[in-house]
Amino acid sequence: MRFLKIVVLLLLPFTLFSQEQFGSDFRLKSSDKKIIPLTGSVTTPLEMKTNLSFPDSLTGDNKTTAKTRGSKKSPGLAFIYGLLLPGMGHVYADRFGTGKYFMISEATLWLTYAAFSIYGNWLLDDAYNYATTHAGITVGDKASDDKFFIDIANYSNVDEYNNEKLRFGEYEKLYLPENGYYFWWNSDEERRLYRGDKIGGDRTLNDRLFVVGAVLINHLISGISAVFAANGYNDDLKEKSSGGFRMNAGVIKNFNNRIDGIKLNISKNF
Repeated sequence: MRFLKIVVLLLLPFTLFSQEQFGSDFRLKSSDKKIIPLTGSVTTPLEMKTNLSFPDSLTGDNKTTAKTRGSKKSPGLAFIYGLLLPGMGHVYADRFGTGKYFMISEATLWLTYAAFSIYGNWLLDDAYNYATTHAGITVGDKASDDKFFIDIANYSNVDEYNNEKLRFGEYEKLYLPENGYYFWWNSDEERRLYRGDKIGGDRTLNDRLFVVGAVLINHLISGISAVFAANGYNDDLKEKSSGGFRMNAGVIKNFNNRIDGIKLNISKNF
């Protein structure tokens, strides 16, 4: 999943860039004009003029208005972005105000996962060190044998444990002290202290599963919410392009292309 997130982060800027289309309503034109007077003499003065023209909403200039309006967002692509990395689907749909909360939730959940891991392992290390000092165990290669560390929390010594297994005929579960499986608590109070740390460490590490579940739910909700965000963006785009007032400005020219004034048009789109 980490690899997929990196790929999304690399592809997202290109996707956003491709979605942004900028149009300009101002055009600068220059032309050389020849003026032939009635006297018969010919002069060729260089006349520079600036013509400010705006797209007329009544002419239906679809090419220009498409640039100024922007393009639609894909709900499917928004869902994929939001599913892989919470909040990115909203960034794609130009709804960062909502997406930032999914990003904050994602970071908070992973920080919680890291905190549980650190604290749980700290409790287990403390418990094993305590058992080494007060029960005479040797951790060695038994660190992966969780059953042994659970059993020493429930029995006062190895003899008590072995005698119970012998009564029930569970010979394969016997601990042989000569193989390093030895423990002998000095008191039941010390054993209960160890038991508290051991249970606390295991429970804390198990709680990470709930954090992982919350992370998955956050990804799913982010993807679904990104779909609504993309649809909302498209609805706003459609509303802006189908209604409202528009203001267009231009210049008034006489027969010899000299500027005589400025014209201002206000139109209502339906």
